[in-house]
Amino acid sequence: MSEPISVRPVAILRTPFGEKFGVPRQSGIIPEAEGRVEFTPEFSAPDFVRGLTSFSHVWLMTGFHQNPPWTGAATVRPPRLGGNERVGVFASRAPNRPNGLGLSLVRLLAVEDGALRVAGIDAVDGTPVYDIKPYLPWCEALPQAKADWAPGTPFVRDETAVTIPPEIVAALDAATLALLRQMLRLDLQPAYQNNPDRTYGMTLAGWNITWRALPDNGVAVTGVTRLSP
Repeated sequence: MSEPISVRPVAILRTPFGEKFGVPRQSGIIPEAEGRVEFTPEFSAPDFVRGLTSFSHVWLMTGFHQNPPWTGAATVRPPRLGGNERVGVFASRAPNRPNGLGLSLVRLLAVEDGALRVAGIDAVDGTPVYDIKPYLPWCEALPQAKADWAPGTPFVRDETAVTIPPEIVAALDAATLALLRQMLRLDLQPAYQNNPDRTYGMTLAGWNITWRALPDNGVAVTGVTRLSP
């Protein structure tokens, strides 16, 4: 058996998500979720990204740095199966896994000095990035591939099902407001949690935002509080 290898971050991902709850469960489903891949000094020279502007999307190999240590469990409960049915950890995209590694496909917006601007992120702020590779559509987009119990995008409610009071609309800048609307069109709460009286909260772009479920799959924002820098 080969010896374990040692890896180190090449960059740190800066995102609007201050905690794990509320982070999109897959990359690309919230196009408005932008972030910066900030290279460590060792890898910040322009030569490391020479030619990257030829590609529209990149893969980010990341680490789930806020996860507790893996417990050794062989199975997990994916949200797409209602949070109750179990599958093998290697048959899932669950973050709690032996090596705690994530893989995100993001849109490349710009190559900047010592950083990349990307969109469609699905990671908490401060996530370590261990590698970056360009996405190759001719070999990585396979229309004949199947995913029986996760066949398509998650449920997305209509824009009119998200209610945000006028005073909260006025308090948020346009970018944060657009991101919030897109986030709340998804079901962010755990799949097994369906208490209509429960208030949920998440940290988004420097704000603590609370909301609750409404009848007919609606959601209503109930409050926003600016967090200290």
